[in-house]
Amino acid sequence: MQGEAGDRGGGVAPGRIGPATALGFSACALPAAMPSLSMMSVLGRPGVLRLRLRLRMLLTALKPGVLVSQAGPAAAFGTSITSAKVAVNGVHLHYQQTGEGDHAVLLLPGMLGSGETDFGPQLKNLNKKLFTVVAWDPRGYGHSKPPDRDFPVDFFERDAKDAVDLMKALKFKKVSLLGWSDGGITALIAAAKYPSYIRKMVIWGANAYVTDEDSVIYEGIRDVSKWSERTKKPLEALYGYDYFARTCEKWVDGISQFKHLPDGNICRHLLPQVQCPTLIVHGEKDPLVPRFHADFIHEHVKGSRLHLMPEGKHNLHLRFADEFNKLAEDFLQ
Repeated sequence: MQGEAGDRGGGVAPGRIGPATALGFSACALPAAMPSLSMMSVLGRPGVLRLRLRLRMLLTALKPGVLVSQAGPAAAFGTSITSAKVAVNGVHLHYQQTGEGDHAVLLLPGMLGSGETDFGPQLKNLNKKLFTVVAWDPRGYGHSKPPDRDFPVDFFERDAKDAVDLMKALKFKKVSLLGWSDGGITALIAAAKYPSYIRKMVIWGANAYVTDEDSVIYEGIRDVSKWSERTKKPLEALYGYDYFARTCEKWVDGISQFKHLPDGNICRHLLPQVQCPTLIVHGEKDPLVPRFHADFIHEHVKGSRLHLMPEGKHNLHLRFADEFNKLAEDFLQ
């Protein structure tokens, strides 16, 4: 999930990226051309920034299958956030992109989440010189609609393939993954199934199987009318109430189906296949994903590291954004 009801988005900077999503439940780059001094002297810095942004949009538009939808203003040289869609596996997937580093990083959101709602502090503040950061909207979420979101038993595997194929369509040769909640499960599956493509991985709020305890938590969020207004507002704004409510119910049914599989399995069988360096972050006050899930992943992903944040809850990357970003940057380098 993404942030417990009534407790979301602490530490999220205001602006076009938007607040953190409510319950991104876990059941678990374009190179920038440096303007010449002559251009700077003729156009001035603001003019050069506008020209550079237009060139970035044009270059994106020329990529096969990529549809440019919008781009945010550049707050400083090299920090603009572009938005676009690319055709992948029969759907048009929306993503945001920022930075100009050689190291590509994909941000994977949780249930009902999107790059826009789930990763504001990361899109804004991860090192733009070291990393090219892409935040995607899985099919049926955010701006990757149509289609409506559905939850067949292989929906995590489908998301993992979509995510990898999106980054390949954007011409990244290898990527690292930052996966929150459901996005953490997707990241684990992607790392296991596409090991040669994944450099490193950071996950938090994820689980590899479903227990009776988890099922009680899931049923507790089924009826969105019982969520706090603070929690509901950004998701209603993004989806409209009907789609938001309907998709939440479908998600609860979709995640609950794993409870009926042997050992409640989602991806526990794949954990030994993960080869990339992996950092597991867990908030010790996370009321949605118990500590034993982080311990299980740590135990079964060879060579992984487990980092505990004593005051962290489910949305630790938002509430403690600076601490989380430094942790992630240090690990990825």
